[in-house]
Amino acid sequence: MSQNFKRSVRLLKKVEFQEVKKSSNKTRSLYFWGQARVLPSTCLPKLGIITTRRLGPAHERNRARRLVRELFRKNILKIQNGTSLIILPRKNILDSTYKTLEAEFIAFLGKLQTLK
Repeated sequence: MSQNFKRSVRLLKKVEFQEVKKSSNKTRSLYFWGQARVLPSTCLPKLGIITTRRLGPAHERNRARRLVRELFRKNILKIQNGTSLIILPRKNILDSTYKTLEAEFIAFLGKLQTLK
């Protein structure tokens, strides 16, 4: 599997974000808040990440984004095709281990009903 985060699996346009935000399928956990929109499609799942200044300084926001991208990339095969996700990392993400985050991410996807 490729080790990069391709444009084809990213939400890039404001319209794409707005479509997902219209969805009522949302949940939160200790480490993430997110929304999902699942359409019957054969295209790969897509991810949009929103980090606000409330999370902390730029280097912490960047680290949180990198962690979420890596969690998504490693678990993309477990997510239904045609899914669009918006994830907002929460402050606790910076103090946790990767194994804990991965287990929580899979449980988070289960709450959003986006797992295969």
